Amino acid sequence: MLKGFGRQRTSTLARGLAALALVAAPVAAQPASSPLTVLTTAARREVSTVVRDGAEMVAIEDVAVGFGMTVTSDARGGAATLSVGSHEVGLYEGKSLASVDGDLRLLSAPVRHESRRWLVPVDGVPRLLEPLLGQPVEWRAGPRVLVVGRVPVPRVSVSTFASADVVRVVFDASESVPFRVEQGSDRITVAIDRELVDATVAPGRPAGGIVESVEFAGGTENTFTVRLGPLFREVRASEQESPPRLVLELQGEVARADAAAPEEPAPAPRPRPRPAQEPAADVIQTIVIDPGHGGEEVGARGPGGTLEKNVALAIARRLRDEVVNTLGVQVFLTRTRDVEMELDDRTAIANNYKADLFVSIHANAVRARGAKGSEVYFLSYQASDEESRRMAQMEGAAEPLGSVEPGSDLAVILWDMAQAEHLEESSALATRIQEELAAVTGSESRGVKQAPFRVLVGAAMPAVLVEVAFISNPEEEKLLGSGAYQAKIARALMRGIARYRRERAARLGPGTAGRP
Repeated sequence: MLKGFGRQRTSTLARGLAALALVAAPVAAQPASSPLTVLTTAARREVSTVVRDGAEMVAIEDVAVGFGMTVTSDARGGAATLSVGSHEVGLYEGKSLASVDGDLRLLSAPVRHESRRWLVPVDGVPRLLEPLLGQPVEWRAGPRVLVVGRVPVPRVSVSTFASADVVRVVFDASESVPFRVEQGSDRITVAIDRELVDATVAPGRPAGGIVESVEFAGGTENTFTVRLGPLFREVRASEQESPPRLVLELQGEVARADAAAPEEPAPAPRPRPRPAQEPAADVIQTIVIDPGHGGEEVGARGPGGTLEKNVALAIARRLRDEVVNTLGVQVFLTRTRDVEMELDDRTAIANNYKADLFVSIHANAVRARGAKGSEVYFLSYQASDEESRRMAQMEGAAEPLGSVEPGSDLAVILWDMAQAEHLEESSALATRIQEELAAVTGSESRGVKQAPFRVLVGAAMPAVLVEVAFISNPEEEKLLGSGAYQAKIARALMRGIARYRRERAARLGPGTAGRP
C-alpha cells in the first residue's frame, strides 16, 4: 500500500536476592492499557495487563489458556503451583522469585495474588513457561508479543545504493509481506503489518545529502524510517512479487526539472540469501542502567547545591524511556528511588538479569574552574591518565584481585583474563556514546578514557561509566537541573547505544540473535 507521495560475572544467589529489592521493573514499550499478544504456531490472542508499583503484570491464568497448564493455589493463597506433566513452577505471594523444578528464578517484580488470580511480571513469563512447556518462549517488548514455540518470522533486509543524484533503498523480504509506505516532511516510513519481523539494516550513511539514515524503529507496526536529507526532491516506490521486494527510488535536487523520464532502472542487486534457520542478528535485548550514588551517598555537589545522585537518577529514567520506546528492548534501573547501594550489587543486578549492556550514569566534579563537557570511561587495570585515576578514586576504585600485589605482572594478567572478553566491546560502546554526547556538550577534546572503576568490575557484559557533565561548573550545573537538557543528554546516550547496537549486529552477522 503506497500513500502520500509528492515533493518534499555473577555473585552468589544470596547477593543477587539482596540486591533484587532495589531493582526497577523493565518498562513496557507501550502503556499497560495496551494488551499483549500471545503468538503460537497455531493461533494468536490478546491478553490484558495491569500496572502495579510501576511494573507491568499479567495474570498467569490468562497466559496459560490452551497450553494444558494447571494452576493450583494453597489454602491460604500464599503460594501457587503451575504444572504441566512432570514439570512444576512455584509462585510466592510478595516474592520476586519463583521455583522452577526446584531451581530458583529471579523475577523483576514481586508476584501478586489478587481476586484469585496470580499476577507475574510480563518480562518474567518466559522464565516460567519455557521449562514448563519444553519449547522456546520469548517476550518481545517493542511489538508487545509473547512468542511461544518456533513461530516462523519473516526476515526483511534493507540495503542502500547511491549513484549520482539517485538513492535506492531496497527492502528484500523472505516471504510476501504487506508494505505500507507513507511520506512525511522529513522522513519516509515503511510499515509491515505482521505480528513480528526480524529486520537487518546494512550499516552506513549514503553520501550526497539525499538520505540521512535508514533505521528500523520497530514497534507494533514494524516500522522502518528513512530520514530525508536537504537535497531530497521526490520519491518513487515500486513493489515486486518474486522475489518479494520494495524499492524506494529517491531523487535529488540536482536533477533537472525538464529532464526526460529516466529509463526503468535495472533490478537492485540482492544481498546473498541467508540460510532459513539463521535469524537476523539482534544481539542487544536487555540493558541495565545504573544511576550513580543514592541515599546518604550523594556524590558530587554543585556550587548551587545540586546533587549528583538526583541528576543521575533523572537522566537514567529519561534514558530508560528513550531506549524502550525507540529500540524496543528490556531496560532495568539498578535503583528507581533515593536509596544507597553497594557498588558490587549494581553489576550483580546486571549479571542476574543477563544484561547485554551496563551503563552507569554520573556527573563530574573538579576543583579547577572552567572544566566542562562529558567523559566516557571503560574498565582497565590502570588509569589512562592522572585525571582518570582521580575520578576512579572519587567514584570508587577497584581493589586488586585476591592477595596479589598491586601493580605486579600477575595482577595485570588476572585482570586481563577477567575482563578481556568485554574490553573491546566496552571501548566501542564508550566511543559511540562519547561521539553523540559531544554534539550536546561540546566535549570533543575530552574523549574516551580508561580507569579501574569498582562499579564496572565483575560486569559480564560490555560496560561503561558516563560522566555526563561537570556539576562543579556553575553553567553546567544549571543545565543539569533543566529537564530539557536532561532529555537532550538522554537522547544522545540512546543514539550512542543504538549506533553500537547496529554496528555490533553487522559485525557479528547472521545467526547471532540475542538470548530470549
